[in-house]
Amino acid sequence: MWFLYALLGAIITGVGQVLVKKGQIKLTPLLDNLLAAVIVNLILVPFLLLKGVDLGAGKGVLIYALIAATAYATFYYIISFGNVSLMIGLINTFPIVTIALTVSFLREWPNIYQWCGIFLVVLGTVCISREKSTTKTINKSNMWIFWGLVGSLAIGTAEFVTKLATLLVDGFTFTFFVYLMYVPPLLIFMILDKKGRKFNQLKNVSSLFNTLIGIFLIEAGLIAIALAYQHGLASLVSPVVATHLLITAVLATYILKEKLLRIQKIGILLNLIGISIIGISS
Repeated sequence: MWFLYALLGAIITGVGQVLVKKGQIKLTPLLDNLLAAVIVNLILVPFLLLKGVDLGAGKGVLIYALIAATAYATFYYIISFGNVSLMIGLINTFPIVTIALTVSFLREWPNIYQWCGIFLVVLGTVCISREKSTTKTINKSNMWIFWGLVGSLAIGTAEFVTKLATLLVDGFTFTFFVYLMYVPPLLIFMILDKKGRKFNQLKNVSSLFNTLIGIFLIEAGLIAIALAYQHGLASLVSPVVATHLLITAVLATYILKEKLLRIQKIGILLNLIGISIIGISS
């Protein structure tokens, strides 16, 4: 069951990312966080309340939720600090962070076949992350390496605390509290990030609509991902979730008319083989 949840989460997230990319106007990280907070609290929070959540969850769950929400919120800033086309390959190694934490603290040990699948998925994800350079300018700064690693650490940690939280409560409850915890970091960003308050950039109705739908799907995908962590090993769930990039790459060729590089095609093949091995061996 966990495999289906993880795959569903990857698919929903992948589709959402394509729509966000299609409708993306030059939003600031602050506006990205604002839109995400509005969507989850107006739509997804009421949905989860109707679904049924444990409102009496302990303080430990709230702390985990705040860590995860802060990591996701900070991520928008991380990718604005460097060349995304260079950083994305490092960022998408986040399953390595999750697996390392899981093996170290939870003693989750995949079998040899699962390890092979994990390796292929991570390698394939990095290959898919490669993008053709659109400029001849040589990037002489190595800061993209630093921020890429920070991004990987942020997402990998968020995935790990999701697993810790789902050992205490169900995935619906944890996601509910993550959505609520989007508000504290947003308030801090609203106070500190004065340059990000470019609300006039929200005037393009068509682009804004695609972006809102994309963000909604990405945030809804967190519910399926939390359920996957609730029922499966984090060391297996994380690499399957990382295949959202596969979905994004394939859909982008049809919706955005983007051409895949040879290395990206190899990455897609590695991803498919890897998730097949993980699914069958599980």
